[in-house]
This record gives sequence, structure tokens and C-alpha cells, in this order.
Amino acid sequence: MILPLQPFRKLSSFFTCFFSGLLIIISLCGCPYNSPFKIDSEPQFAVDDTYLGFWQTTMIDENGKQREIKMNLNKKNDFEYAIYFAGFFGRVNRKNIPQRDTIRGTAFMSLVLNRQFLNISIERNVYITEFNYKNDQISLLPLNDHFTNFIIKSDDELRNRIAFHYKTRLFPLYEESFCLKNMKRVDENP
Repeated sequence: MILPLQPFRKLSSFFTCFFSGLLIIISLCGCPYNSPFKIDSEPQFAVDDTYLGFWQTTMIDENGKQREIKMNLNKKNDFEYAIYFAGFFGRVNRKNIPQRDTIRGTAFMSLVLNRQFLNISIERNVYITEFNYKNDQISLLPLNDHFTNFIIKSDDELRNRIAFHYKTRLFPLYEESFCLKNMKRVDENP
């Protein structure tokens, strides 16, 4: 007895479409850009004491809830910052209750096309974040993972790709879910 192949073809077609769509969705979901490379091989600009201190903002998580995020920016040495973030970053306990978390790293400032960038090093990864300071507020705008289609193989190439991105885009690609906008100075510990 020969079974008809029509139902199997429909099922096969369904799975092909389903998994193709799933791959497209996954590839479109962004993450902040990170790599082993920095904009400058070595820090070029001295630490600016104006930026030091405790900063705070709120951001909206994927569930629509406002979450408080705090940042501490200290002087590590004459050219590097010690950076510390505290808040709710998606980690939950067994009862699905959000848990406060901390992220520590170091950072130094770079300049590309008259824009300031922080090279934030956290656990061997470097996150490239546009840094804006205005009216005693700081905004950190991390570049999206898809800001370039090229595989970057050196610090110089990273600098060139960032410059090209900002020259050719009307709106730079930021990872909006990780942007910390209009952080205000606070007196307390994060």
C-alpha cells in the first residue's frame, strides 16, 4: 500500500516556513555590539572629573515595567574609569521575582567624528557606547550589534567602521533596550 505524500509535503512546508521565520526573528533581535577590539588601542584622553559620581535613571523592561538603574563612575587611573551598574537586568529567582544585579568594568573615552564614545570592558568584552553629557545629565547609547555588516579584525578597523556608520546613517543604530538616557546625578550609593 502506498501512502499519499500530500499531508507530509504540507507538514514539511510548514516546518520550513516556521523555522525560517524563527531564524529571521532571532537575527533581527538586537544586542549591544561587543568585541575584543577597542576604538583606540590605548586610552588617549584623561579622566574628566565632571563625569565622576553616582548617576541614576529609569528604563522600561520587556514587560513594560519601569526599572531603576544606577551607575557609579570613578577614576581608576589618569586615563581610565571604573564603572559600576546596579539594577534589575532580567535575572529572576525561582519564584520569578526580579533580582537586583551588578555589573562592574572599566572604561576609557575615545573620540570619533567629534563624538565621544566609551570603550566599556566587562569580562573580556568591549562594548562601544556613545557618551553624551549635557545639562549635568549623562546618556549612554550602546551601538547595536548590526551597526556594521563587516567582521572587524582590529582596533583601527573598528574606528573606521564607526566613522563610516555615523557618516552614512541619518539615525545611528543604537540598542534601544540597553540605552541609559538622561541619567541624573545622585548623592547615594548604587
